[in-house]
Amino acid sequence: MKDILTIINQIRFKIFLLSTVVPILAVFILGSIAYKYTIDLLSDNEYERISVLARRVDNQLNQSLLEMRLSMSSISSELAQTDLEEPNIEFFLKQHKNKMHPLWKNIYYLSANGSIYQTLDETKPPEETLKKVYLETISSGMDLQAVGPYYLNNKGLILSLSTVVRNGTHIEGIIVTNLDLTKLNESISQINIDQRISMILFNGQQLPLLSDLKISYSQYYDLLPNLKDWLSSSTTEGVLDDTINHTRYLIAGRNIGFNDWFLVFLVDEDSFLAKIKTLKSYTFILALILFIVIALLSLNLANYINKPIHKLIGEMNKIKNGNLKSRIKLKRKDEFLTLANSFNEMLDRIENLIYEKSKIEVMKKQFELKALQSQINPHFLFNTLNSINSLLDLKRTEQIPSIINSLVSLFEYTMDRQPELTDIRSEIQGLQHYVLLQQIRYQNKFRVEYKLDESLLNFEILKLTLQPIVENCIFHGIQGKGSQGVITIGGQYNENSQSLTLFVEDDGSGIPSDRLNKLLEHDLIRPVHSKLKGYNSIGLRNVHERLQLHYGPEFGLRIWSEVGIGTRVDIHLPDNKIESISEVIAHEL
Repeated sequence: MKDILTIINQIRFKIFLLSTVVPILAVFILGSIAYKYTIDLLSDNEYERISVLARRVDNQLNQSLLEMRLSMSSISSELAQTDLEEPNIEFFLKQHKNKMHPLWKNIYYLSANGSIYQTLDETKPPEETLKKVYLETISSGMDLQAVGPYYLNNKGLILSLSTVVRNGTHIEGIIVTNLDLTKLNESISQINIDQRISMILFNGQQLPLLSDLKISYSQYYDLLPNLKDWLSSSTTEGVLDDTINHTRYLIAGRNIGFNDWFLVFLVDEDSFLAKIKTLKSYTFILALILFIVIALLSLNLANYINKPIHKLIGEMNKIKNGNLKSRIKLKRKDEFLTLANSFNEMLDRIENLIYEKSKIEVMKKQFELKALQSQINPHFLFNTLNSINSLLDLKRTEQIPSIINSLVSLFEYTMDRQPELTDIRSEIQGLQHYVLLQQIRYQNKFRVEYKLDESLLNFEILKLTLQPIVENCIFHGIQGKGSQGVITIGGQYNENSQSLTLFVEDDGSGIPSDRLNKLLEHDLIRPVHSKLKGYNSIGLRNVHERLQLHYGPEFGLRIWSEVGIGTRVDIHLPDNKIESISEVIAHEL
C-alpha cells in the first residue's frame, strides 16, 4: 500500500494522469454518451416502426372481427326467427353453407338441450368441448365470444367464435364457427412485410393464437417464459432478455379491444444495432491505439521532466547519507539547470558550514567529556582519608597499606589521561578498588557478586561507567537496609540486536515510583545538555549522558525498581570489542 501511494504521489504519475488518462476518460465519456444517444434514437425509431405496424395489424384484425361479428349476428337473428325444429335448422345451415365468411371452416348450432347441427358431415366434437364452448359463450354476455384455442383429435388446434341465439330474452342455443387459423395467420403476415419484426397474438389466458415469427422456433420457446412474465407486468414497451441465447429484444404490445387479445411485437436488437456495435468495436480498437500512442508520448514527456528531478533526489539521498561532495551535473538549459546550480551552490555553503561546525563540536565534545570525567566527588577522598585516620586511632594499621594501595590504583585509573575508552575487564578492576574502600568504610555492610562471562570482558566501555551506579546502590539502596546487602554485576550479549547489556542490581530499599518516574523523565529522556541535578558523585545522569554522547541516543541506561525489593540498572552498549593486551603486543611486534 505504501509503494502504491509513493507511485501516486510522483510527478511522473500525475503528468501521465493529466496528459493521458484524463483526455482518454473525457473521450470515453463523450463517446459513451453519443453511443447511448444513438442507441436510444435507433430504439425509438424501431418502436415507431412497431407502432405503425401494430396499428395496421390492429385495424386488419378488428375489420375481420367486425365482419365476422356482423355475419354471426345476422345468422343468429335469422335462425331465431325459425321454429328451431331439427329439419328447419338443418335446412337453414345448408343454405348458409356457401355464404360463410372466408376465414370460417364450418358453422354449427348447439341447442340448449345439447343437440348439435353442423353444416358439414364431420365428426362431432367431444361432449366436454361442446359443454366448454356453450358455457363460455353463455357466461360471457358478449355478442361475439372467442373460445380457445383448444385441440381436437382429428382437427388440431381450433379457435371458435360463438354468439347466442335468443328468442326474446330466452336463450335457445348458440351459433359456433371454427376459424381457419392458417388463413387468418396468412392475412396478418401479409401486413408485416418487415423482415426483422416478429408478431404474436395472445388471448386473455396468454395462449398464442397467431404468430409471424422472424426468429427460430427454438429461440421463441426459450423466450416464451420471459415473454409471459412481461405480459403479466401490464407494460406496453420494454426490453426482453433471452438469457439462454444471450439475445436482447425490443418488445412492444397493444390490446386490440376484443376478448383481452393482445398483440406483441419483438425485434432482435442485433438486427438494427449490428452496424452500431461493429462501429463500436472499431472505435474501441482505434481508441486503444490512440491511448497507447498518447501513453507513450506522455511517458516520454513525464520521463523528460522526471529525469532531472530523480537525479536531484538521488544526489539529495547521497547527501543524506553523508556524501557532501556530490554535485548535480545537467546538460540541459532550462529551469532544472538553474535549480541544479542553486542546489550545488547551497551544498558548497553547507559543506563549509559543516566543516567549521565540526571543528567547534569536536573541541566542545572534548571539553564536555573532560568536564564529566572530572566530576568525582571530593568528599570521597576526604572520607577515605578519614577512614585511614580512624584505623590509626584504633591501632588497626594492618589494613592501611591495602587502603592506600586501592586509593592510589583508583586514582591512577580515574585520572589516566589516556583515551576514556577501556575494556570491561579494566573497568571491573578499577571498580574493585572502589568497592574495597567502601567496604572498609562501611564495615562490610554489603558485598559484591560478579557474574560476568569471560567472553564479555574484552568489550568496549567508557571509563567510570560502573562506579557511579555502584555508588548509588550503596548510598541510596544498601545504606538504609538493616542487614548486609548484595550488589550483583552481570551482563549478556544480545544476538538479535548485536549489542551488549550490563546490569547492576541491589537488594536495597528501592526507589519510590514517583521518584523513579522523575529519574526516567529528567535523567534519561532529557537531552544531553540537561541542567537538572542528579545524584551525588558523577551520578546516573552523567553516566547516561556520556554513553549517549559517545554511542548515540539508542544506548544508555534503563532503570527498574520496586520499594523494599531493590533496584536494577541496565547499561545498553554497542557490540565493540577492544583488543586484549597480548593481542596489542603481538600486533605491535
